[in-house]
Amino acid sequence: MGGDAIAAYGALLDGSLALIREASRDARSFDRATVYRAADVWDNNTFPLFRAARARTAWGRERRARTGLRWMSELGPSRREWMVGLLGPEGERLVPPSAGPVGPDRNPDGRVRPGRRRLTADVAGELALDYLLPRAEVRRLRVEVRGERRLTASLELAAPRAYAVEDGSTARHSVTMAVDVDRVTEVVFDSADASGVVLRADADTGSVRLGAGGVLRGDGVHIRLEDRLWYLSRAGRRAQAEAGAAGRAAREARGSREPWGRLSGPARIAAEVLRDAMLHVRGVGHPTSVGVISPQDVCDAFEGAGRSIVASGALRTRGRRDAAFERLVGEWTGRCGGEVDPRAVSREAGLSGPAMLRLARYRAPDEDRPMPQPGEAVLNLAVPSGEDAGAPWRMHVPERCEPARFQLRTEAFRGIGRVVAGDFENGPGALLIARR
Repeated sequence: MGGDAIAAYGALLDGSLALIREASRDARSFDRATVYRAADVWDNNTFPLFRAARARTAWGRERRARTGLRWMSELGPSRREWMVGLLGPEGERLVPPSAGPVGPDRNPDGRVRPGRRRLTADVAGELALDYLLPRAEVRRLRVEVRGERRLTASLELAAPRAYAVEDGSTARHSVTMAVDVDRVTEVVFDSADASGVVLRADADTGSVRLGAGGVLRGDGVHIRLEDRLWYLSRAGRRAQAEAGAAGRAAREARGSREPWGRLSGPARIAAEVLRDAMLHVRGVGHPTSVGVISPQDVCDAFEGAGRSIVASGALRTRGRRDAAFERLVGEWTGRCGGEVDPRAVSREAGLSGPAMLRLARYRAPDEDRPMPQPGEAVLNLAVPSGEDAGAPWRMHVPERCEPARFQLRTEAFRGIGRVVAGDFENGPGALLIARR
């Protein structure tokens, strides 16, 4: 059927806006990762959409749209799955399959490097042999609620190497070990007890023991290493031998050239307005910014943008197309009503009132830098918008603090209560997140 690809291209934009709207409609069910992902797609895909829409012929629009859909999907299987999910049954036919990797992930010099792996008993054993986990230390921890109940976590560890490098010694600097947990069932953390790590896994769950009493446990636990010398480790040498020396190809790169081409006039202005708006929404990727970004306002301003772009580009003459894109710019900017001033974010002492803890992020002090970096804690809270009990709640980000001690437990994320922080029995400067 003619026009399928270009219609699907526009539908992906409208579907992205619908995802953003639903994921941000109320702070009590805010899904920061979903909002970020849906907005991030349009960093590199907005200009290709406009270029496809403004082709002179229907055949040209379809050809460019197919190229654009292929470019979008080539980022990987998870991107293609996301696109098909938005488009429904027709997506399987319209979105090309992603090219699979042609070999192990490699450095530019052809040496294998570690990929992201699910934590299993075998993986835990390998890591315990190659790294001094009893000396590992927590650098960062982020625990976050996605949607209404899904608790996720990201943990960054500094772990010394246990294997020798070229000069026969062990490397002095620690490597970064990142742990992601898709569904957290338990978290107990105390920054005063954050040295020493034990990795465990069974058929369904995995856990990271932190210090003497800490734990991060859940389903869907994955480990990612940032170790430029991993090929010298036991696991790396085995992977290098299995991969062989033939071919230096890394993971399959995008096969097609970025389909931007030339874009000028009103269409370019419209593309820049839309892309800038999506980049603004993408700012929720920084937990300190969620209190100043209103995804709902952007969704209101650009509602139906995908259909409008496709319809504007299909007009017969260049003059009519340019006029249509000019109208879109006027409509979009008129609905936006001005930019958000980051300085206007609320900084009232919102910790003592009714609230839901949505995110807690901790960064350990770093005394080894030329300019020592203090520890830092960031909270995202869902708080009532006003006196109307039925109104959606809003996100509130208290001022960052530099706690001398940081403690967190799973219970802090359960239900509505009074999130309190202060100098409890742990001494001055301690930040304990609890519910009363």
